[in-house]
Amino acid sequence: MKRLRLFILVFVAGLGMSGCSNFLKESSQDEVIPETVYDYSELVLNYMGYSDIWQMLFVLSDETQLRSDVFDWGDDYSYSMEVEGVFTWQPDMWETETMINSAYADAYALIMGVNAVLDGIDGARGDQETRDRVKAEALGLRGFYYFFLVNLFGEPYNYNKEALGVPLKLTAALVENGMKRNTVGEVYEQIVEDLETSSELFNQLPKTRGDYRINSTTVDIILSRVYLFMERYDDAVTAASRAIESAEGLTDYTKLAEKGGFTMYSYDNSEVEWVYGDAGEVYDGIILAPSSSLMECFAGKSDRREIFWFCTYDEYEDEIVYEEAICKISNYGTTPTNTIRISEAYLNRAEAYVLSEQANKNTLALTDLNELRRNRIVDYEDVNITDEAQLLDEIRTERYAELCFEGHRWFDLRRYGMPAITHDYKQYGKDAWMTYTLQEKDPLYTLPIPSEAIKNNIQLEQNASAYEPKRVGELKD
Repeated sequence: MKRLRLFILVFVAGLGMSGCSNFLKESSQDEVIPETVYDYSELVLNYMGYSDIWQMLFVLSDETQLRSDVFDWGDDYSYSMEVEGVFTWQPDMWETETMINSAYADAYALIMGVNAVLDGIDGARGDQETRDRVKAEALGLRGFYYFFLVNLFGEPYNYNKEALGVPLKLTAALVENGMKRNTVGEVYEQIVEDLETSSELFNQLPKTRGDYRINSTTVDIILSRVYLFMERYDDAVTAASRAIESAEGLTDYTKLAEKGGFTMYSYDNSEVEWVYGDAGEVYDGIILAPSSSLMECFAGKSDRREIFWFCTYDEYEDEIVYEEAICKISNYGTTPTNTIRISEAYLNRAEAYVLSEQANKNTLALTDLNELRRNRIVDYEDVNITDEAQLLDEIRTERYAELCFEGHRWFDLRRYGMPAITHDYKQYGKDAWMTYTLQEKDPLYTLPIPSEAIKNNIQLEQNASAYEPKRVGELKD
């Protein structure tokens, strides 16, 4: 077999997995050669997504706004400057950013780790079931990470799949003189190949859940998402249906006690299939709050998500009253904060039904929409929407609400046609509010590649967004 020194892999993991040893079993720092399928099973666990690379997605989108009461804390320090480059869509965001991870290098560190597992697993000693499970996990992760990268640094698939995406690195071996970028379409083809193979392997094995590893249902949810982005609607329906059939069902929020210590990122919730990632302190109520447009999705509906996912709280003996905070993903502990949940499969399938040519498609989509809402809204009465455009709008609005702060909205905005969105920003309390606008089909919907990455890979071609003029806000009315 191809023998890989584990200390090299641990070093790679350290580039993108800072802090993961707080909840995952630490790998030895000694020179160890993985030889058995069990060794590789332990190794792949190090690359299960415990990273802060996802945090930029919430800052870019219309899910968040600056917390106005941050500016009541005094003018000696500007908290908002810590997210300014990303929040105002600046072309030099990665050269000025102090808090938000650009994700490029750390995502490739995760990919290198799973590639190392895939390079060695076929020659490892051990039983075939464990070998197949490790391969399924590694392939599923690689597909997921490339989906993330190509939707950051490549144009939307349904807009221009011939545009440059990201380099496809499919082995852990070092490459001299760097690698060119593959097209968006080529990257998606590899994503689908990885996820389909992963799904086939997983669905021949007993399902596991609750161990911070991806599983068959997780991969099918991700696969249904990828098909939806590719506008392969029948395939999206099939993958989402397979996920729903293999899951334990939606968590009924209407039967949970209010303020009963609800935690989203817990396997105690039947709908949670994978817990991963790290939201980072910027989302623990320090700088950002949920946007007004997002909160309107929940208002006046007895929607339990408004109670469980967002919170207000007092501190310093009521001297400061925090406005709405993003408690859905807030965590001061050491466990991951992101989830992949079966509710996404319902929404993927509902949208795919509407956009497909299947018989009774709108009835089927409406069934999924009502099923989700019954598990979220007290005394919900099923709606009957006969207009197809209105039904699609309702499903996408529900997606905005249900999947908020889980890494979806920015990518969804891209595939919806890259509409104009705005952020209000200022540095200090004494400053006037300025409105920054990301225009329709703005070049900054495709992020600039960090200059450090281009420095390290001489074959990388920069995105046009890096050469845009500096964004200047307009005085808010």
